[in-house]
Amino acid sequence: MVESSRRPESAERAFWSWIGFWVQFLLLGLCVVLGAFVASNAAEPGDYAAGLVLVVSASAFAFLRLKQSFDDRPRGFGDFLFVDSMPGLVVIVPLFVVLAAAGLIIARAWRYGSLHDGGIALFVFSGFVLFLDIRQVFERMRSR
Repeated sequence: MVESSRRPESAERAFWSWIGFWVQFLLLGLCVVLGAFVASNAAEPGDYAAGLVLVVSASAFAFLRLKQSFDDRPRGFGDFLFVDSMPGLVVIVPLFVVLAAAGLIIARAWRYGSLHDGGIALFVFSGFVLFLDIRQVFERMRSR
């Protein structure tokens, strides 16, 4: 018999954890449906591409989250999305700088419409994730 040092969760905490787990899949499913709807209408230039990117990325993210739960790894978004070491940060910083630059280039190429908005969103999201990655690394270093 293997004894673990983990305490069992209270019923209320387990319920909200279960609800939170399934709500993320509900939201990702809504993103897939929204992306399919945008791609099928294709009213403006770039709508089809933006919709398909949303469908593919939301589907991939859902499968990665599901795989992570089956692998019995930590279930928090912070552990899934962010790095916690300096070598990881060395890889992530150039990657997200390139993604942010690509977002600005896309927004500049299309003056209006879905791709313009998507380019700006990519720039903002890349900057936000980069900031949170840097914050996570330095908080882990400070706590050690």
